[in-house]
Amino acid sequence: MSTYMIGEVNVKEPGRYKEYLVEVPKISAKYGAKYLVRGGSLTIHEGNWSPERIVVIEFPSREAAMEFYNGDEYAPWKKIREEYADSKIIFVDGV
Repeated sequence: MSTYMIGEVNVKEPGRYKEYLVEVPKISAKYGAKYLVRGGSLTIHEGNWSPERIVVIEFPSREAAMEFYNGDEYAPWKKIREEYADSKIIFVDGV
C-alpha cells in the first residue's frame, strides 16, 4: 500500500533552499518516491487553511517513507528545511 508524505512547505529563504530542491529528490528516489505535487498553483475553497506551497510525495510503502524520512542521508537536509522553511508534514496511507 502506498504512503503519501504531504507537506505544507512555505520557504522563507529561497536562495538558501535551492540546493534542497535539487538534492532531496535524488535521495527520496532511492526509496521509490514519486513527486505528485511540488508547489503548483492552488486555490482555497473551504476553511481558513491558506498554504503558500504544498508538496505530495508517493512512496511505495510506509516502511520506505519512514526509512527516507528518518534516514541518515536525509537528516542534514531535514535540518536545512527546518531552518529555511516553515513546514507541516504528515504521512497518510493510501487505499
